[in-house]
Amino acid sequence: MVFPVSFGWIQVLIAVLAIGAIALLVTALFKARKVGFKVLAGRGAGAISLIFVAVVILWITTLLQTFLGLTGEIKAAHIVTTPVAGQEHLMDVDLTLYGDKDHDEQHLKYQVEGDMWVLQADIVELEPWVNALGFNSGYKVTRIYGQRLDGIATKQNQIFLNGGDGDFFKDMKNETWYTKPFVRSAYGNAVIATGGSYDVFISRDAIKTRPA
Repeated sequence: MVFPVSFGWIQVLIAVLAIGAIALLVTALFKARKVGFKVLAGRGAGAISLIFVAVVILWITTLLQTFLGLTGEIKAAHIVTTPVAGQEHLMDVDLTLYGDKDHDEQHLKYQVEGDMWVLQADIVELEPWVNALGFNSGYKVTRIYGQRLDGIATKQNQIFLNGGDGDFFKDMKNETWYTKPFVRSAYGNAVIATGGSYDVFISRDAIKTRPA
């Protein structure tokens, strides 16, 4: 399961401002014991101003980060499908699953029965306030299979990717993974498209695709 993190300079700035405000207040309290509360009043006003600035920046950043969390996408895969010459309802599939620092990029090739391809993923949807901290919803691409345009069921079994999703659904049923109040929901989600070249994206709550 991949949980992308977006942590930029604005979060660093907020942390520096908060630490500076706390340090200023602590310094003022210690010095007030020695020279009286006039020092506390002077240094406290500066600390309060610094805290106010930090809170305003945090509020603005939270709004921006929430917006990015709701609208942002992670490019998870690229897929190219072509009909097999002389064969009905059969496609060659060239699939690239993009990696990250903990997962290698994968280049996979399959023959899939059907006229449309289906790519399925496990989605762990986080609460909006968690997205606001820079954490994106978790995902794992787990299955690929085909469907026929005429609605007739294919005879080919689904192909597991990344070790499949059996443990995910087992854990979801037993709620062993469920870490309230961070997780809003978890489920399997799939995207379906006809042949061609596509990029596949993971949003906050779904897997989706667009022609490449």
